[in-house]
Amino acid sequence: MAAQYKGRDSLTQSETARLSTFLSECLLVGTLKGFYYFEVYLRGREELLLHVYNDTRPPSNGFGTSTQPNSISLAKSRPTNVLSTRTLRSLKQNSPRPTPPPLSPIDTELEKDESRVTFLIAGYPRYKCPYVWLRSNHKQLIQNNNSDQKIEANDPLKLLTISAWRTDDVRLWDIMAEIITLTLSPSPINPFRINHAYFETLPLEECVVATGAMMDFLQRVYMKDTPYTDAVYSDIKHLQKLHFAMYDELHSFLTERQTGQGAGAPAAAAAAAGGVKVAGAAKGAGVGRGNGQVAVEAAMH
Repeated sequence: MAAQYKGRDSLTQSETARLSTFLSECLLVGTLKGFYYFEVYLRGREELLLHVYNDTRPPSNGFGTSTQPNSISLAKSRPTNVLSTRTLRSLKQNSPRPTPPPLSPIDTELEKDESRVTFLIAGYPRYKCPYVWLRSNHKQLIQNNNSDQKIEANDPLKLLTISAWRTDDVRLWDIMAEIITLTLSPSPINPFRINHAYFETLPLEECVVATGAMMDFLQRVYMKDTPYTDAVYSDIKHLQKLHFAMYDELHSFLTERQTGQGAGAPAAAAAAAGGVKVAGAAKGAGVGRGNGQVAVEAAMH
């Protein structure tokens, strides 16, 4: 019995550590801007809102036709229909726990927004596992997945990445990729495609910081062996060129400004020094007169 309880404690500690890593990934991703198919917002330490845009089209150029089979294999290589009977049956066998509800209420404004499909990705410590809830446009997800089943707002989605999280190396971006692939029809070649126009219109300082942060994230995605690895690498190379070009421009600007300030500094220092000498001379003359007057007065007495 002692060994059994020890094993349970070890498992609990492992789940807690993994959940802490997951929440760190939410913080990392929640600060990023400039994705083509979606946007993310942090809502507290434990919740991340994923807004997938409607009416988006996969890129028709940039990677050629040779990469299209990868996107198809991403969508069809495994039963990714979150509402399929097969998936539900499998999850029920592996997860005897009741489906947990989200800890935050439904945002009515999100439900009214039909321009995007909103998902709540949360890692609540009480559940010791991340879950995903659909927060808007329930009909679109059902239509895209050819399902007649009803999706309840408080029931988490039955995602393969979520069911495998406890046993496999599943990262936040794996969960996001599955959500985006299921939401958009047809499935995108690269769910993490970058909106390059967004970065090119940023102010100089913001562009340097934003491209650096995005490259760090994409490198993490690139390290996973996925069908869209080549597309992610292409975006990384593009961002690298933009990042270093903006960095060089920012460095030149700061150097010129410092040079200009440095040229004016000697003149200002000389003027200040001259003022000190004049003031010192005047002060010295005043002191001399004062001592002389004291000496005259002493002699008279």
